[in-house]
Amino acid sequence: MTKHIYLIDDDEGVRAALSALLTTMGWEVKAFSNGQTFLDTFTVSQPSCVLLDIRMPGKSGMTILETIQERNDSLPVIIMTGHGNVELCRRAFKGGALEFLTKPIDADVLIETISMALEQHEQAMEAHKQQASYQQLLKQLSAREREVATLIIQGETSKQIAHILSISPRTVEAHRANIFAKLEVNSLASLIHHYAQLIGNNS
Repeated sequence: MTKHIYLIDDDEGVRAALSALLTTMGWEVKAFSNGQTFLDTFTVSQPSCVLLDIRMPGKSGMTILETIQERNDSLPVIIMTGHGNVELCRRAFKGGALEFLTKPIDADVLIETISMALEQHEQAMEAHKQQASYQQLLKQLSAREREVATLIIQGETSKQIAHILSISPRTVEAHRANIFAKLEVNSLASLIHHYAQLIGNNS
């Protein structure tokens, strides 16, 4: 799977040097001289991260960071600057930056940081994909099956569920079997993990 680095820096020399370095790692580097061009064109379908110079003409790095967070808060952003200070660093982290690096940046530190960012984004994308899959499964449950599933994960027995819902224990067991089949789980622990997570995200 190709991993993408979006490099945003108004300094042509920096873009050329970092692009040359990062492509040696097998990463696909897309370089931009300003943040607006990046915002107008970027789409994320593979594990990616952004290398963002914080001081640029036009839209500042902080403005670009804010827009990225609004569009895709799982996309890691690594801030670069030649004029670092504590306040700027604090603002960057508060704005959602993964890391704050001061130029000139040590090559090993940069590669290690990017590797961490890409791994983090890959995990976030996989979690999102899995969540979407669970959501589709959840839609298959009837309203009654959702009621039964909710009571199951709350620890109620079939007899207790039958009493609460004014149905027979046999009907509860039938619903339980349907729930397990539709959600593609084979144990109570798995049901609790997946269904409780889905209900929490929908609340």
